Amino acid sequence: MNVRPELVNSDQKSTDPAISVRSITKTFGTGVHAFVALDGVSVDIPTNEFFTLLGPSGCGKTTLLRLIAGFEQPTAGEILLQGKDISHQPPYLRPVNTVFQNYALFPHMTVAQNIAFGLEMLGKPKADIAQTTAEMLALVKMEPMAGRKITEISGGQQQRVALARALAPKPQVLLLDEPLSALDLQLRKEMQLELKKLQQETGITFVFVTHDQEEALTMSDRVAVMDKGKILQVGSPQEIYQSPSNRFVASFIGEINLLTARPEKGGFAIDQCGTLKVVSPISAKSKSTVTLAIRPERIILGKPGKGKLSGKVENIVFHGTDTIYHIKLPDGASIRARLQNSSPDSMPFGTGDAIGWTADSRSISILGDE
Repeated sequence: MNVRPELVNSDQKSTDPAISVRSITKTFGTGVHAFVALDGVSVDIPTNEFFTLLGPSGCGKTTLLRLIAGFEQPTAGEILLQGKDISHQPPYLRPVNTVFQNYALFPHMTVAQNIAFGLEMLGKPKADIAQTTAEMLALVKMEPMAGRKITEISGGQQQRVALARALAPKPQVLLLDEPLSALDLQLRKEMQLELKKLQQETGITFVFVTHDQEEALTMSDRVAVMDKGKILQVGSPQEIYQSPSNRFVASFIGEINLLTARPEKGGFAIDQCGTLKVVSPISAKSKSTVTLAIRPERIILGKPGKGKLSGKVENIVFHGTDTIYHIKLPDGASIRARLQNSSPDSMPFGTGDAIGWTADSRSISILGDE
């Protein structure tokens, strides 16, 4: 679909980031009851990017979204939009719209009336409102539902209406506060692709909040992983998944094997298992022990033998497209290996089998302490 050029805000040609968060701190309460929700957070979000704030409940991601929207005021720091300080600007003066978790649609209005409402509040001419409403209905594929009441459409369709209403005033930034959480699994997966497509078609910067790792990896250009009021790592989904910066990020994003090892010449020694060979663990030479992170799909299994570490198959879990092998190590630790089921009889190992395992050195991350 081709969107009218004027639907993409002309200010997006600016070289400034769409959003710059500079040393933002947000404290709720005072004295002994004070709670620091955000602790000196800084991040730049480029124009036209699908940027996701990812983390567990209470990490500060929704607080940061509300600060950008203007629903909360920072205790310290600045928020800039296209280079302009909006830290203390009221929400209605910010060229930013928000899609909430519960959509906040008007049940007594039709789909088209809901989409037009914000434009009417802005005092737009009736002809412009009608044209923009029609374009938004087409953008979210809701033209046949234009005359229906909100109570007469499904949850997924309501989500599309909420998006169309938020996009209609042509905001520079669209904020999305876990808008897919109320949908069932299949519909949520479909809407993930629809959201990404919408962002690409409109050229509007999307800032998305979620605690769902798969959702973040599926849709985002970049992801900021948050915990305890701080941003721990920012990067593309591939960077976050393949090269986590610390234990929290590694554990929070997907499945991971964390192993304590000692750096030695040519590799890392794992107690009673053997040595995991790598090209050159230079960055870890100064430490007596390190934590290695290896994704289950990067574990290579085979028969026991030279060049492999030892283990024993403790459990096998069939997942249709792949099989998870739970492997007990001689030192009592466990690892998981994920093997793709390439054929109907592609389960070469059984419970109780002695096994050899290793991993490509390019698949191993040496983690920080946080």
